[in-house]
Amino acid sequence: MRFAFRFLLPFAFAGVVCGQSATDKKLADAREQLEATRNEYTAMRRALYREINKLDDEALEFGRELRGLEKEAARRSANAMNLKREIEARETEFNYAVGVLGNYSGALLTRVHPAENQLYRSRLEEATARAGASLDDPEAELGASIVAAEVGLERLRAVIGGHRFDGEALRNGTEATDGSLLVYGPSVYMAAKDGSFEGVATFAESGTALPTVVALSKEAVAEGTIAKAIHEGAGELPFDPTMGKAIQVLAAHETIGETIEKGGVVGYAILILGLIAVGLTVFKAIEIMRFPVPSRRLINEIIDDLLADDQKGAMAKASRVGGMSGKMVKTGVEQFYEKRRVLEEALFEKLVVVKPRLERFLPFLGLTAAAAPLMGLLGTVLGIIKTFKAMALYGSGNQKAFTQGISEALITTAEGLVVAIPVLVLHGIMRSLAKGKFNEVEGVAIALMNGTTELDKRGSEVAPKKEVTNNDEPEDEDPELVSNPA
Repeated sequence: MRFAFRFLLPFAFAGVVCGQSATDKKLADAREQLEATRNEYTAMRRALYREINKLDDEALEFGRELRGLEKEAARRSANAMNLKREIEARETEFNYAVGVLGNYSGALLTRVHPAENQLYRSRLEEATARAGASLDDPEAELGASIVAAEVGLERLRAVIGGHRFDGEALRNGTEATDGSLLVYGPSVYMAAKDGSFEGVATFAESGTALPTVVALSKEAVAEGTIAKAIHEGAGELPFDPTMGKAIQVLAAHETIGETIEKGGVVGYAILILGLIAVGLTVFKAIEIMRFPVPSRRLINEIIDDLLADDQKGAMAKASRVGGMSGKMVKTGVEQFYEKRRVLEEALFEKLVVVKPRLERFLPFLGLTAAAAPLMGLLGTVLGIIKTFKAMALYGSGNQKAFTQGISEALITTAEGLVVAIPVLVLHGIMRSLAKGKFNEVEGVAIALMNGTTELDKRGSEVAPKKEVTNNDEPEDEDPELVSNPA
């Protein structure tokens, strides 16, 4: 055991010595590595210090730059707030300007004369529509709104000294007429192209784009004065400081001629028919009153002469009676001694001729009394058709034109009644006069017929009585066929 220990001890010592040498070497290497590491660490620390110093310098620089940027940001924030306030102020001003222009555009058409609507209405309405469609584009909205100001300035330049232009207007509020219009201050004048109409336009709205032009009476202004001033640029013009109200009041007063003129062709036809009827009435009244009828005294004298067998004297007296009655009396004198029926037929023949003569033209009066209201109704229907056509062309907002058109259409109905009622009364009077005159003539004929009864009485007294025997039968004769005894 010891031998083994001794034997192994040198080997162990050698191993320890070898291990120590290796450890020392490792230690030396570790120290060298440590030294290198320390040197490297020192170099890195120095580099790090330099980097830290550099970063500190940069941090200081960035800090200064940050403070500058913060100051710039604060300044820019302040500027942004100022700009925002300025933008808000500008938006307020813009909205105010657009609102003013919009109000001006809407009020411009109400401030200008209705006659000028046909010049500016379409442009203003188009600009208003564009402005409403450009709410997201302020520049386009403002540009569209400025059109109203441009139109206003254009109108001001045009009306200075008078503005003449060609256009349309409603003649007396009903019929559209082409012509020339003159805007002179607050008044507008119009003359038709064909020269048939001239007048002053009222300021009141007519319910359409066209103005109402009222014709002035000849007492207010001479005919052709307005047309001359419009076409020649110089002359006298009527002014209405009440903006057309006085003209409307003046136009509301119509003369009979103006009312008749509104009746149109049908109205003139009714009045002509009425004048013819009145003329015939006067003619018939004179004819009936001057129709000769012998007096009762003269007829009695003629009958006395006939009963006294003085036919020539009776004929001489009958010749003093003129006309158809005289012819009838002469016929009665000639046929007085004939059979009674022959005399009656002769007198009836003359009476048949007398009655149509007395009643001639009277059926025309009755026809006039019946046709005049129908003609008036025809004129009314035609006038209403014309009014509805105007409404279809110019709209139904013009209530004044509608009511005026209806009133003018009813004029023919009034004219028809004005003619029919008096003619109907005159027809009745003329028929009564004619019937009375015919009754007088008929009375003369009856008197002549009754005069023959005196002849019958005298003949029965003079003629001998016939004896009737049983073998003889009495003659069955018609007494009216028996000749009157002379």
